[in-house]
Amino acid sequence: MRVLLRPSASRLWRSSCYVPARHAATTPFYRPLPEPSVAWRTDDVEEARRVAQAKHMKFQEDEAAELPLLQQRLVELRKERASLEKEQKDVGKAIPALAKAAPSSPDLAAKRERARTLRTALRDLDKTVSDLTARSLAIRSAWPNRVHPDVPVGPESVSQVLRVVDARDATWYPTRVPTLSLPCSIADFEQTATWKEALQANPAHDHLAVAQARRDGAIDMTTGIHTTGPSWPYLMGTMSMMEHAISQYALSKAIQHGFVPVSVPDVIKTDVAERCGFRPRDEVAAQTYFVDTRRMDDTDEASSLCLAGTAEIPLASLVAKQTYSVQETTANEGGFIATHSLPVKLTALGHAFRAEAGARGADTRGLYRIHQFSKVEMFAVTQADASDVMLEALRCVQEDMVQGLGLAYRVLDMSSEELGASAYRKYDIEAWMPGRGSWGEICSASNCTDYQARRLAIKYKKDGQNHYAHTLNATAAAIPRLIVALLETYPSKDHLLLPASLRPFWLGGPTDARVRWLEPNVARHTAATSSHVARRPSQSQASFHTSAQRSSGSLERAKQRIRALAARTGSDPAPLLVAFLALHELTAIVPLFVIAAILALLGGGDVLLEAIDHMVNKFAPKEDAVLHEWIARGRRMATRMCARCDAVLHGEEGAPAAAVWLTSLTAAYVAVKLLLPVRIALSLAWAPATARMFIMPLWRRWTPRRPPST
Repeated sequence: MRVLLRPSASRLWRSSCYVPARHAATTPFYRPLPEPSVAWRTDDVEEARRVAQAKHMKFQEDEAAELPLLQQRLVELRKERASLEKEQKDVGKAIPALAKAAPSSPDLAAKRERARTLRTALRDLDKTVSDLTARSLAIRSAWPNRVHPDVPVGPESVSQVLRVVDARDATWYPTRVPTLSLPCSIADFEQTATWKEALQANPAHDHLAVAQARRDGAIDMTTGIHTTGPSWPYLMGTMSMMEHAISQYALSKAIQHGFVPVSVPDVIKTDVAERCGFRPRDEVAAQTYFVDTRRMDDTDEASSLCLAGTAEIPLASLVAKQTYSVQETTANEGGFIATHSLPVKLTALGHAFRAEAGARGADTRGLYRIHQFSKVEMFAVTQADASDVMLEALRCVQEDMVQGLGLAYRVLDMSSEELGASAYRKYDIEAWMPGRGSWGEICSASNCTDYQARRLAIKYKKDGQNHYAHTLNATAAAIPRLIVALLETYPSKDHLLLPASLRPFWLGGPTDARVRWLEPNVARHTAATSSHVARRPSQSQASFHTSAQRSSGSLERAKQRIRALAARTGSDPAPLLVAFLALHELTAIVPLFVIAAILALLGGGDVLLEAIDHMVNKFAPKEDAVLHEWIARGRRMATRMCARCDAVLHGEEGAPAAAVWLTSLTAAYVAVKLLLPVRIALSLAWAPATARMFIMPLWRRWTPRRPPST
């Protein structure tokens, strides 16, 4: 069997979703899309026209004008079919009576002939109705998904910068990105000079130059030209090991957040890609590689198979034609997809194939835009009212992953012209790449609402009724671009500098001499390339035992203080400790929800976080990493709470949106963390009275009395 790869042309995609397949192997196992029962109104055409204009997509006016004619013709044909079916029923009743009364009657022969004519006419009529219905569905299926009302309308420059986070190693980059007034448009952000002082371009840090200076690894772009063509690189040695480490790190992060790992095929049906909303935007440039087992000159027909541009497509096909239950109490552990319940969360490492690499001009150097690359994808299926919360959760996973790599990045709410056909809303995360001197996209997260679900028959059952689900997808890691960002952020001729988060996944082992791991006890020496860096592990081990001894002594002193406090206040030590722990938790939980509710009503979550970040950078810059860790933990906590309390978020009209609650809960979590000394003081002050009034009576009732000693 010979496999032929050829880039698609726009003509190959023309109506490939709706042409009946010639072989059973290419016949879709799900129903046509959208379902024939889905009606449309005149307002739908105007809405589709408006959305296409907002997304800067071509809207076929001739096809839109064809819809009313199709609808009118279908109404006429259905009336005609009803008339013929009534006549067929009458003829069917008359034939037995005539056959019994006059078997040789000419009327009987005429009735039988009429019955045959009616069967043929109805069969032809059904085919015509089916063809016209398919044509109507094909026109409507080509319309793009709607746009979230908060999405900025216009080109990329009006996209909103929501967050800028500097997670780089503080020793390498002591100048931190200052607090900015966000959100703002990309155009306004680029005019701001303050962030450019901390994030400066340096062409000498170009990732190809950094890799070329190394002997233990290489990015070979030239040999790839001989093997396949331009933009098909080889990664050698430590560069290849970086790819594997980042892939495993991203998968590990996704699994930690409850995503089920899946191994997916890289070859998919073109019909599936169409149903997911992947159509060539450019009428000239080819974007998809087709797979064929025939010679190109054997046929002019489009192939039924192609290479996946993202693992999102095979993951979407995995959940196709499924009706899920809604049980958010237990997480899905794997097994057959039909046994899962909402929300379904999947992750996969796959190869992405993009035939248009290098066609955009500016961003074509090195690994930034290539034809084949590894990518870790996340995919989620939710209820219709839970997709907004899930989009925020996906973004939190992405930020958690990027922060762990020690990169400076910004989060964008993308404008309408940057949304694909299926996207309702999309967030992009861009990392600062000093060698390129610009920001580069490394992650994206999209809410596709029911666009893909209608085309792939993905539903869920709730309150005894079936509803179309919502699907979301997010890039956990675009591996080559993360390699670019890491090499350009931490360039070194002597050693490969990598974040410690990759250490457990490094194929060379944690003690590989070619790598210096950027972690708190190593980074201070790495910047100066000190000769005693290699001795740090033994020093760390010694300090560990000393700390253990100090901790043991501190524990004994704490016990003595508790006994002394109990004796002074007339309490038993155990009830006193229980009271203190209970108060410590209450002084965290109650302020958390009170502060979050106030911030959600006032919309002040972002303001509070920015104020705290500004104060920490000004008065305690060394605690910046601790603050970002608190923010990351707060976002994870807020994501879980919003997912569990989704009914509250989507209750009455005018209630705070999911994004507002996420930010408010995160800010409240950080505020409660900062109030730790106050909480401890209050808990210590109230613990004796609480122990005497509440804990000790219960303690004495439940604790069996010991018999007196003789």
